[in-house]
Amino acid sequence: MRGLILIIFISFFISGLSWASKDWQTYYEKSDFKKTPRYAETMDYCRRLDYASKWVKLTSFGKSPQGRELPLLIIDKHGNFAPEKVRKSGNVIVLVQAAIHAGESDGKDAGLMLVRDMVISKKLDRLLDKVTFLFIPIFNVDGHERFGPYNRINQNGPEEMGWRVTAQNLNLNRDYLKADAPEMQAWLKMFDNWLPDLMVDCHVTDGADYQYAITYGLEDSQNVAGPLREFSDDFLEPYLDQKMAADNFPMFPYIMFKNWNDIRSGLVSGAASPRYSTGYGAVQNRIFYLIETHMLKDYRTRVTATEHLLIHMLELANQDAGKLKEVNRMADEQTAKSLTGRYLPLVLKTSMKDSTFINFLGVKYDRIPSEISGADWVIYHADQPKTYRMPLFNKVEVSDSVKVPYAYLIPAEWTFAIEKLQLNGVKIRYLANDTTLSVSSYRFSNPQWQEKPFEGHHRVSFQMDTVSERRAYPAGTAVIFLNQRTNRVIVNALEPKGPDSFISWGFWDTIFERKEYSEGYVLEKLARKMLAEDPALMEEFEEKVATDSSFAASSRERLNFFYERSPYWDKQINLYPVGKLMHPVSLRLKN
Repeated sequence: MRGLILIIFISFFISGLSWASKDWQTYYEKSDFKKTPRYAETMDYCRRLDYASKWVKLTSFGKSPQGRELPLLIIDKHGNFAPEKVRKSGNVIVLVQAAIHAGESDGKDAGLMLVRDMVISKKLDRLLDKVTFLFIPIFNVDGHERFGPYNRINQNGPEEMGWRVTAQNLNLNRDYLKADAPEMQAWLKMFDNWLPDLMVDCHVTDGADYQYAITYGLEDSQNVAGPLREFSDDFLEPYLDQKMAADNFPMFPYIMFKNWNDIRSGLVSGAASPRYSTGYGAVQNRIFYLIETHMLKDYRTRVTATEHLLIHMLELANQDAGKLKEVNRMADEQTAKSLTGRYLPLVLKTSMKDSTFINFLGVKYDRIPSEISGADWVIYHADQPKTYRMPLFNKVEVSDSVKVPYAYLIPAEWTFAIEKLQLNGVKIRYLANDTTLSVSSYRFSNPQWQEKPFEGHHRVSFQMDTVSERRAYPAGTAVIFLNQRTNRVIVNALEPKGPDSFISWGFWDTIFERKEYSEGYVLEKLARKMLAEDPALMEEFEEKVATDSSFAASSRERLNFFYERSPYWDKQINLYPVGKLMHPVSLRLKN
């Protein structure tokens, strides 16, 4: 019996050695750096990492609409795979995600090599000394499997790749705050559970040709809490720029040309709204660093550049672990305690009147008239590098802001708003009894809908006036106090001026719809009665007829003039259901 047990033990031991000694080259490396693995092959490699190392746990943070698991690799030297244990250990949590645009796979292949070198060869295990590393190799898993050679017309490799958007045709990097996609809803729950200290989003850019293998996005405008701005400006950005330059990968901030086809017109960069990863990081008081490798560089160059940048990002996180945790704590604390009663920037725009001159590592190009497009054809000469001295427009100004209230009130029937706020980590209380309160809110006018859909919505613009009134709120009304680390999320979601507010995305379109109507013969009688009772109304009516020709020509509008001023008119049409308490009020709340 003992002999049999020994044989079984030796068999398992040999089997384990065989597994551990398997070739750990990634699919990308085996392809001579020209191919990226499919979903199944990627998951198989992740499972091998999990099996081979006690430092690795492969888990899923949700499922896609087509039923694929959303993979999350957790890497921790001490085997701490739960957020509570990691926080107790003192480690910083760094999240790197790839393939949110599934055709842009550079981060996936760079990340898999990085994990292997940390946990298998252990030549980079020092990067885990003070860091717990979370890695999402493929975020957009369904789009990833819409695989083919013709999915990225501007991109130089890999030989085949996934598709930009999800199976539901949603762009995940436009979905952070509004959270339409099931994948994003799952990501938000994962984010709230782990609350990473630093995040990286791996992309491949479109646009012009230039020498940089990587450009990067990093929010450091007025939409970011002060401690995070200072850390980015004083530590993160200079450290990464210096290290990457030493690796022969000079970097430049993610830019666009002022005039799209003319590099000499100048470069423009600005602040991102919360629909994007970097802008969402800003409202969540976390640095979300955007990597944009250059699409015309060959695939090996791009993946190598990404890997180098991720290594240096983790070096910094280890080196400044205490500082990083402290600036996040300070940002959360200041946001929770210091915003109420102050003005918070909502709309930020880059000034086209103020610039600084910089050196930009471009390439020679020609512009020739095109008989096909009728415009200029820009021809870049990648083999002829050229340094341009040109203006950079990067001064961001606040174009609109709002005074942060004490609390928002959302009637219980607007479940979508309550659920989306909760997905974004917002804490919500509820009224215990019926309560009438003096609130501030908005009444809208002249709503205009975008003709073509954008991310499944016809976005709406409007004019609006502030209203102050008494409103009756029933028990169960949601109360959102502005004493939370997510205050910036709350304000951006609920203030109509916010570029990604729920109402601007069209979630509240029903408030603009008229639901009751009247017959002309009824209004004819009502109008005469109102005129007899209010002589001043006749003056107002006659002035309207005299000064507005379209009104004067419309019998329906002339009669509606009186309907709108009668007690029968719907007083809630165009009225924002969300109320604001501008000052502390005693409320009875459910436990």
